Amino acid sequence: MKQINWRQSTAGVSMLRVSFTMAMVSLVGALAAQTARADTPGESDALAEITVTAEKQTENLQKTAAEVTAIPSNMLVDAGVTDLRQAQMIVPSVRFQAEGNNTQVFIRGVGANLDFPNVEPNVAFNFAGIYLPREATSAAFFDVAQLEILPGSQGTLYGRSAIGGTINLTPTKPSFDNDGETVLEVGNHAYVHVTTTQNLKASETVALRAAADYAYDDGYEVTGADSKRDYSDRLSALINPYDRLSIYLWAQGAQKDGNTENLVNKGTNPATGTYCEMCYFYGNVWNDTRTGPYAAPYGTTAAERNHYKTDMVGGQVDYQFDGAVLSYLPSYLYLDARPLYWLSAIQSTNTAHYNQLTQELRLSSTGQGPYKWLIGLAYYDSRNSGSEYLFTNEPFSFYQTNVNADRLQGYSVFGQLTYSVTDTFRITGGTRASSTQRTASGFEVVALGGLPYEFDKTYNHVDWKVGVEQDLTSKVMLYAVVQTGFQSGTFNALPNTPTFSNAVKPEELKSYTAGIKSRWFDDRLQINDEAYYYAFHNLIIQSYDISAPYNLIFNGDRVAIKGDQLDVLAKITTQDQANFNVGYSRARNEDVLDTSGNNYHGLAPAYAPDWTVEAGYTHDIPLGSATLHAHVNWRFESKWWADYVHNKGTEQVASNKGDASLTYDASSWTVGAWIKNVTNRAVIAATAAAGIPGPATAYLEDPRTFGLRFSVKY
Repeated sequence: MKQINWRQSTAGVSMLRVSFTMAMVSLVGALAAQTARADTPGESDALAEITVTAEKQTENLQKTAAEVTAIPSNMLVDAGVTDLRQAQMIVPSVRFQAEGNNTQVFIRGVGANLDFPNVEPNVAFNFAGIYLPREATSAAFFDVAQLEILPGSQGTLYGRSAIGGTINLTPTKPSFDNDGETVLEVGNHAYVHVTTTQNLKASETVALRAAADYAYDDGYEVTGADSKRDYSDRLSALINPYDRLSIYLWAQGAQKDGNTENLVNKGTNPATGTYCEMCYFYGNVWNDTRTGPYAAPYGTTAAERNHYKTDMVGGQVDYQFDGAVLSYLPSYLYLDARPLYWLSAIQSTNTAHYNQLTQELRLSSTGQGPYKWLIGLAYYDSRNSGSEYLFTNEPFSFYQTNVNADRLQGYSVFGQLTYSVTDTFRITGGTRASSTQRTASGFEVVALGGLPYEFDKTYNHVDWKVGVEQDLTSKVMLYAVVQTGFQSGTFNALPNTPTFSNAVKPEELKSYTAGIKSRWFDDRLQINDEAYYYAFHNLIIQSYDISAPYNLIFNGDRVAIKGDQLDVLAKITTQDQANFNVGYSRARNEDVLDTSGNNYHGLAPAYAPDWTVEAGYTHDIPLGSATLHAHVNWRFESKWWADYVHNKGTEQVASNKGDASLTYDASSWTVGAWIKNVTNRAVIAATAAAGIPGPATAYLEDPRTFGLRFSVKY
């Protein structure tokens, strides 16, 4: 696949418009011809209806006033998505990238690239309706029912960390049968992946389900770093003692015993020692060794053992009243992560420890009528700690940040009401009032004196939402929404002085969206489009310098993001389905001054490409009672930078990747082959201006992988 060196230019925009117009003309022609050949569409001729719970009530995707991306279980398996990072290939306008045991999430240019215990992510990740911290998001996806991505500020319904959107992962619930399934994958890098699930009908009112997942490979990097030996398991129960009451309980654990990923040096020409933005030390970019003139001066780069463990329990209790359902969602999470890794030439660690309790109680309407409503109460108590140490193999090891204790305790009350003014016109209003207390303590870095510090502050805030919806036809809906999001403030791990406050202000984002949801040609063509503008205030950022004893966290005053997301899905024939997604997101600093007074007006914030384009095609070939599925997927990103300063070494040039798979499906069993990153394209993930010699060090996305997949249902 030829790489497109597509810079942000008039020619590039024109090329996109021409290509899209030609594709749409051809697509509409094919759909019109297909429609003409059939008096009425068969069940397999139309696109499937998808229901989502992104707004905490079950509704049709096409009736949700937001550009929700919903990916069901079969699509995740076919695409080989085994964790959040791999979902990036099939989700428009996002970056899901590795940073050790963390996953940095950016949606439409909104995210957080500071992986410290005192900085929360700007996109909320929810598992079975339960919020998870960023360190818990890198665990495996297995036995999943659906993945949903909801962009834009979601302060009203979600609150915590949802200033830039939410990701909802729904696990498969037990069913009242004794069915089971096993999926086995093998591939290069000695890859072995097994997922097995089993239902048990314990009685007419109790169903149980067990799921286990194991992944192994010998590492993508030359030293054997970035390897897997990961274990996950989940036990769940569904109890329906009588018609009105449903109790869903689950417990899940995950452990990683492989080798952590090492960062590689980026930005230096190894032959001349001079700056070269896209230069690495070796032709094999995943070579993390340091030899010759660039041998690591503080030890020998090696594959270091990961230490990662998380345990969670949770559930949902639903009681059905006449016209409403009362839901209670409790959870508890424990997480311990203590990885060692090499920051190119420097052995380092970034630890994280969590104990989190959450509870939510909500009452929502279920009946017919002009009102659809939801009210709720939420509480969470999150206690965490962590440190970032450099030169951990040397006597002069020191930490760059140290948080001995960080507690967030939050309460909120929220509600949303949609009123049908007429059969075709609806208005929506919502609000959330929250109070969050943050208390913390620790010791500043030794180089600054090692003095103790404390922090104690309460943030009270009200978010709101207003929206309108208009049905033009039963298959076409227009909508417009304005809503806000809020992220509690934080602190620098330094003591206060008469001339310095360690407080960092909270973030606020107001989003304006307007869109269309539509289906055409007897539900064979779906075209959804959303235009948006985000006004982001007090972005929490940090300029990272590895030579500095401490890097201050501060607020960038104003960032503006404007763009459009177009999602097209088409059932071209009974055997052919295509998707095409274009995301344009122009995120720019409008008033961002660092602590030295330097102004970065006009620069794009971190991990914010202007363009993302995705396309996929599936062709089914009937073979008697079986089917041969052929699928290809492609993703393009324009250039982006890994920090708001655009430091040397932090640029990723425009890139594209492709995946493909071929599966023989005999209904009760399948066998297939797959390949990811067909062209072996090297793309950086989390990256910082650091390293010896630097000017940057980078995590990398996965190289080319390929293998076979077998599954059997029983």
